[in-house]
Amino acid sequence: MKQNNQSNITTDKTYKCEIDITFPSSKIASQIRDVINVDDEIGDKVIRTLSVVSSSSNDTTGESNALRVNFQATEARLLRVSISTFYDVLNVSLKCFQEFS
Repeated sequence: MKQNNQSNITTDKTYKCEIDITFPSSKIASQIRDVINVDDEIGDKVIRTLSVVSSSSNDTTGESNALRVNFQATEARLLRVSISTFYDVLNVSLKCFQEFS
């Protein structure tokens, strides 16, 4: 049974990475987040969180059109693999959006 223990996110995951990807609209950013969020990371050694945020602090429109991805891992190798896999899935998702939108 999978147990979701949010308390260990910051305590034992010493390797971290935050990525912001800006999209033309908040709708696209939300759709990409929803598509990618379906697949969880394998195991409990890597935690990935996805959220839609404002693309910059200078954004006066208030539109949340950036996808923020946070990774936390117990090992550098696992962090690298998770980020690489994320970019692969993002690339496929963007190609699908481009083809069918």
